[in-house]
Amino acid sequence: MKKKILFVRPTLGYGGADRVTLNLLKGFDREAYTCDLALMRAEGEFIPDIPQDVKVFDLKANSLWSMWQPLKRLLKTSDYDILYSTCGGASMPMMLAVLLAKYRGVTVVSERNILFPPNKSKLKRRLMLLLKSVLYKRATWVTAVSKGVAEECIQGLGLSHARVVVVNNPIINEDLVLGKDEILENTFFQKFDQIMLSIGRFEWQKDYDTLLEAFEKVAQINTNVGLFILGKGPLAAHYKAKIAAMGLQERIELGGFDKNPFKYLSACDVYVLSSRHEGMPGVLIQAMACGTACVATDCPTGPNELIIHEVNGLLVPVGDVEGMAEAMLKILHDKALRTRFAQHAPASVLRFHADKAITSYFNFLG
Repeated sequence: MKKKILFVRPTLGYGGADRVTLNLLKGFDREAYTCDLALMRAEGEFIPDIPQDVKVFDLKANSLWSMWQPLKRLLKTSDYDILYSTCGGASMPMMLAVLLAKYRGVTVVSERNILFPPNKSKLKRRLMLLLKSVLYKRATWVTAVSKGVAEECIQGLGLSHARVVVVNNPIINEDLVLGKDEILENTFFQKFDQIMLSIGRFEWQKDYDTLLEAFEKVAQINTNVGLFILGKGPLAAHYKAKIAAMGLQERIELGGFDKNPFKYLSACDVYVLSSRHEGMPGVLIQAMACGTACVATDCPTGPNELIIHEVNGLLVPVGDVEGMAEAMLKILHDKALRTRFAQHAPASVLRFHADKAITSYFNFLG
């Protein structure tokens, strides 16, 4: 008999975890499972792409902290064998609903980023760690998207090694394979001899300030290179103002959101990840799969599980403007190095191919 799974998350927007969830819903074994999706609010860029055989429950909650109430009501009137969160923020209200609904099935919570984000207050961090420690110990399984995140869960939350599972996000699938060959009709890419690319939400975690300041140094030396940043988010206006203050409006373009980032990855010369922290950076995986030469911060966690410095990419310290600029110039000016990185990168991310990675999300469920 097929097992019934209810995936739980806030929305299905433009983030990496949203795309991963969509890929899971597209690629799960339909002979073994039926899968539905409960969203805090049924909104987001990927909503139209949800497979037709996946039922979507709109919990119509105003926030993550209030979504436990409608989720509790849903659990009391359903018969799901497995509840599966694909969002760290949704994991806690899901477990609260589980306890209050007296749900007896299998529960899977998710950690997709570091437990100790440096921009949070000490009080908030302590409160979140306490809540996660209490609630996650009630879960059947805790999934982590990298070895580094798994170790934080074990050490920081006091969880048993046996109940923490590292899963590989299904990042490389048919969308990437077909999308990277789509013709990129973007005049900015045609203006320069070389293009540097970064993709991600415009927020503090991604540290585009360091990227912009490093590119300013690069632009003074390499006069025919442009920087294209694909994404959107709350700090978009801040970055636009910063680019204008630098006088680099002609050299840097903010490209908004595109469901197909892969055509940009295959068209650029260098991909740059400037993050202060990650869990397992999906776009870095996608860039390497597309055979793009990469520069990344050695942030916690994930990049150093993908990149071997000087073998298939370059790692630089977090927030190091000078170091990032030097790495960017090195990779731009050395064609043989770019070619070597591009050749070695795809083999480093084979475990994230959809067929293998989706299995990692299900094989421990029994």
